[in-house]
Amino acid sequence: MNSSELRTKVLQEIQSVPDDKLIELLELIHTFRLRSEPAHSPSQLIMKFAGCWQDLPNETYTDFLDDISQRRQQAFQQRQNR
Repeated sequence: MNSSELRTKVLQEIQSVPDDKLIELLELIHTFRLRSEPAHSPSQLIMKFAGCWQDLPNETYTDFLDDISQRRQQAFQQRQNR
């Protein structure tokens, strides 16, 4: 049986699924599809965000850096001296 015939049979089976079970079927199909896709390495996931702040206005960027600096200072002040 070729893939076209298999798809037709799968679609026929889906047509016979009761409406109240369609959500479960969709979740099953989605999970199955995700497992069959190649796994992404952590570096690929991280690089997806590379340059995402490129168009950030300078004022917003400066405010962001100031906020990070302030939060780090607060966090390290709460640490006990070792």
